[in-house]
Amino acid sequence: MSELHVVMVMPEKKRPYITDIPNSPREFEQLVGGPVDILNFHQQYRLVCNIDEGYDLTYNKKKPSSTFFIVKYQGQFESLSEAEAEEVSHVLKLKLKKWK
Repeated sequence: MSELHVVMVMPEKKRPYITDIPNSPREFEQLVGGPVDILNFHQQYRLVCNIDEGYDLTYNKKKPSSTFFIVKYQGQFESLSEAEAEEVSHVLKLKLKKWK
């Protein structure tokens, strides 16, 4: 099984961090705590979260209360390069300030 280089956000951590995760739908579900929702994030990136969080994230209604991650998507999931991970982290920090 291959791994993906992603930007992870966990409610108990104050900042997003870069990590590697298995590229598996089951692993995605374990990470986000249930069925996944995949949302457009920024350019070719996708935000993978728990389906119960998807609506609020889409409409910027509130800050996520469960784990989610950002990954590159171009027809299939791909690892972020270090530069892409830094770009995503920057955009994410701005978004986290807007979410209540």
